[in-house]
Amino acid sequence: MESEYALKLTRALRDYDLDGLIGLIKPQMAWPPKQLHANLRPIFSAASSDQINLLHPPADFQTWLQTPLRQTVRGPMTAKPNTINARTATLSALYNHLIDEGLLLTHPLRGLERTPVIRTPDPLPSPEEIARLLAEAQADPALFAALTLIYHHGLQVTEILSLQWPAFHYDDGTLLRKKTATRLDQASYAALDRLLAGVGGPLAQPQHRIFPYDTQDALRLRIFQTCRQAGLAFIHPVRLRKAALRDFVLSPDQAGFLSVQAFELAEKLARDLESGV
Repeated sequence: MESEYALKLTRALRDYDLDGLIGLIKPQMAWPPKQLHANLRPIFSAASSDQINLLHPPADFQTWLQTPLRQTVRGPMTAKPNTINARTATLSALYNHLIDEGLLLTHPLRGLERTPVIRTPDPLPSPEEIARLLAEAQADPALFAALTLIYHHGLQVTEILSLQWPAFHYDDGTLLRKKTATRLDQASYAALDRLLAGVGGPLAQPQHRIFPYDTQDALRLRIFQTCRQAGLAFIHPVRLRKAALRDFVLSPDQAGFLSVQAFELAEKLARDLESGV
C-alpha cells in the first residue's frame, strides 16, 4: 500500500503540478526551490502540452526529452550545455527519489548521454584586488576577520557560519575547524583577537558563534556591498578561498584538508584557474 506521501507525489506528477511537487521533494534535493523550479519548468510544461506521463515515461522518452532540455525562454535558440546538464541532473535526482519511494523500478534516464561542459576562463582575483577588499573591510571587524580566514587559510563559508568561540584556542592561535585543527598565521590571529576583544576578551570565555551571519547569503551580501564600496567586481568567497592556495604556502591542515592528495589537487586547480587552463 502506497504511503500518503507517495500518493501526493503521484498526484503532482499526474497533474504536472510543479509547485506542489517541489513542496514535497525540496528537503531531499540539493537545489533550492527557485532553482528546482527553473530546472524542471521546461520539462513539466512540455510534458503537459504533449501529455507525457512523467511517472511512467514512454519508450522514446529520452528522445522526446532532448527538446525541453534545450528549450530557451527566447525561442529558437539552444540552451547552454551547463543549463542542459543542470536540468538533466535535477530530473535525474527526482527519478532517484521516486525510486527510493518505491514508485519506479528503473531509472528513465539510464544511459542518457550528457552534454559536454564548456568551461569559460574565470581568473581568480589578483592579490591587489584582494588587498583593496580587505582594506575596505577594515571598518567591519567581523567581515574583515571572515575574509582574512577565507583568504589566509581557505575556510569555507559553512565553516565561517558555524564557528564558535571555544573553537579558537587563544593561547597558541589554533582554530578547530570542520576537518582539521589549524594553526593560524599572524594576520588571522590578529583579526580574531580584535573580534574577541569586542566580546570581553579571552577571560570572558564567550560561548556563542564568532560571526554574526545567519546564512551564506548574508555573508555574500556583505562581501558584495564591500566590493562595490572598493570599486571592485564581486569577489565570491569560493574564489577567495582558491586564491589562498595560490598566494600562500600552506600545509594541508592549514588549508583545512585531511588528504594530501586532495590538497595537491586543489592547489593544481587554483593554478589552472590562474593560468586560464
